[in-house]
Amino acid sequence: MRQVSRLQILSLVVLAVFLASYASGPARAAEPIKIGGLFELTGFLNPIGKDAQQGAMIAIEQEGGKLMGRPLEFIVEDSATDPSTTMDKARKLVEVDKVKIIVGPIFGPCTTGLAGYGDKVQIPLISIAPLDDAVILQNKWSFSTPGTDTGMGYPMGVFAATKLGYRRVATLGSDFEAGHEFIGGFVQGFQENGGKIIQQQWSPPGSTNMMPFLIAVDKQADALCAWWPGAEGFSGFKQYTELKMKLPIMEPEDGGTLASPLVTKGLGEGAIGAYTAVLYSYLADKPGNKEFVAAYQKKYGVAPGPIAGCGYAAVKIALEGLKRAGLNSSSQKLRDVLMSLKMDSVRGPVDFQNRRVTSYTAPIVRIDQNYVPQIVAEYRTKIDIVGGKFVYSLEK
Repeated sequence: MRQVSRLQILSLVVLAVFLASYASGPARAAEPIKIGGLFELTGFLNPIGKDAQQGAMIAIEQEGGKLMGRPLEFIVEDSATDPSTTMDKARKLVEVDKVKIIVGPIFGPCTTGLAGYGDKVQIPLISIAPLDDAVILQNKWSFSTPGTDTGMGYPMGVFAATKLGYRRVATLGSDFEAGHEFIGGFVQGFQENGGKIIQQQWSPPGSTNMMPFLIAVDKQADALCAWWPGAEGFSGFKQYTELKMKLPIMEPEDGGTLASPLVTKGLGEGAIGAYTAVLYSYLADKPGNKEFVAAYQKKYGVAPGPIAGCGYAAVKIALEGLKRAGLNSSSQKLRDVLMSLKMDSVRGPVDFQNRRVTSYTAPIVRIDQNYVPQIVAEYRTKIDIVGGKFVYSLEK
């Protein structure tokens, strides 16, 4: 009798284990892989935040709703171009939604605060726009897919001196970290090639009145180097036109508007003939770019702008990192995979080389009479770390 009872108990235990594994196995397999997205859907960077989100959505949709056999969930939050809001939304994504990785945001002060949080909770942060040098050097979980602000401005400075032949330039930039670094990169490349900066001005972030700064531009300048991100671009170029300025104008990076097919015409005639370096061009001959452009045009009715391409590329990089790390991988393993990641993208080759920032290709474009950004040159900026600082040069 005792033996029979033991057999019965053993059978019940085996049955319970089997049922538990049967019930929990499919449930575990069905758990979604979650990616967080922080985009400036309101605030003065709203014009480019929306572009970034739309590009990101194409990358998600190309996966067909699944990743490694699991449902793929992309949770989007509005960072509102505001550091405090960004932190609140990031905490929600990490602590409530349990995302494995976060893509975005764009605004420099938002990425600076977020980087420290990423290190604290140990979750990879994939940038959409270039990051400040200090953010990458000081924070170990932040990855900059489009390089750095300084490095992005650098090739435009080289181009202005060596190809356009400008010798004296005045600058005007938005007065926050990214503005100082984009302009700073331009200044470095320009001065290294014999150019001279004769005047520098800084406008308040989000300013809609550029008139006082444009009127004050030094008349001895050969050209004006301005950096107007998001909505600032509409004010800057329109007021440049109203003043009937003839001084050649260029941007070290297009601010997400000058080379965007959706909004370039809205900048007015002042945009025609302007030069800028872009983070991405829908005209570039890069792996996967034709497919991306076709999908974007089909969904949104217009070619993707520079920030849309960056949003797409950032999500593709995040997805590739997750695939190579594998199911149920730790955050540390995902970070290690990203550190050594090498892949092609619509922006050119991606190679973090254990420094969490990639060298990158910067097309230089000129806006033609039809408001189309024609590629006139292309540089690949090389980034090295010397003495704890980034050093920039152009690959030969």
